[in-house]
Amino acid sequence: MTTTSRPLVSIYMPTWNRQQLAIRAIKSVLRQDYDNWEIFIVDDCSRDWQQLAQFVDELNDPRVHYTRNDFNSGACAVRNQAILLARGEFVTGIDDDDEWTPDRLSLFLRNKRQLITHAFLYANDYVCEGQVYTQPASLPLYPKSPYSRRLFFKRNIIGNQVFTYAWRFKESLFDEKLMAAQDYDMFLRMVTEYGEPWKIEEATQILHINHGEMQITKSAKKFSGYFQFYRKHKGKFDRASKKYQLFTLYQIRNKRMTLRTLLTLLSLRNGKRLADGLRGK
Repeated sequence: MTTTSRPLVSIYMPTWNRQQLAIRAIKSVLRQDYDNWEIFIVDDCSRDWQQLAQFVDELNDPRVHYTRNDFNSGACAVRNQAILLARGEFVTGIDDDDEWTPDRLSLFLRNKRQLITHAFLYANDYVCEGQVYTQPASLPLYPKSPYSRRLFFKRNIIGNQVFTYAWRFKESLFDEKLMAAQDYDMFLRMVTEYGEPWKIEEATQILHINHGEMQITKSAKKFSGYFQFYRKHKGKFDRASKKYQLFTLYQIRNKRMTLRTLLTLLSLRNGKRLADGLRGK
């Protein structure tokens, strides 16, 4: 596939009841050293939204598009809504509680030729647990594993965002029926369809955690959502991956295993996870 020298990159950003965080995320996109982008911010019927809408309006930047839905349709539906609006050659996303480093888009574009033979690009992250920082490099690094099928078919080693051709996003889309593991599900389908991903070693995103906002990881929906994910993809998993995935389900549910179940799911990796859990890690 041919690509222009300065391709348009479309960015999707769902948001819900996080005005201040969303504004911070948008500002990080505005600081990109590559400027041929557009962003579609889809507000999933937030209770408080006026400040965010005013911020976008006052930017008066034709690259920044804000839509507030009249009803709440869920994170996957909102992501898909934004992706389908994309006019760019490439698509990537940003969560409303995260930030980008200024070179994120330019680094992805520098490696865009890898997309000829790889499903998508991904990169390392920094982690911010509420501390004040001046430079992202002063934050702890969250290094991601280099891609391997053995690891990826056990857990999501990619993270929450990837960069690839817009048509691949539009053909894949997020599964609106899943209540958890939606990113993992999409990335797994992309890898199955388009080949292994390509990892960029630089850290290009700041993941903000412990900011007091509601997250699905603390929701009762997580178990049923992950169980849906497992049932959807279990035909792709080998025996070791199935053991790992089923062990994960027991951990999410926080359910005590019978001795028979424990012996059935026991593996070297699961044994380490069990020991870590008993030590409170």
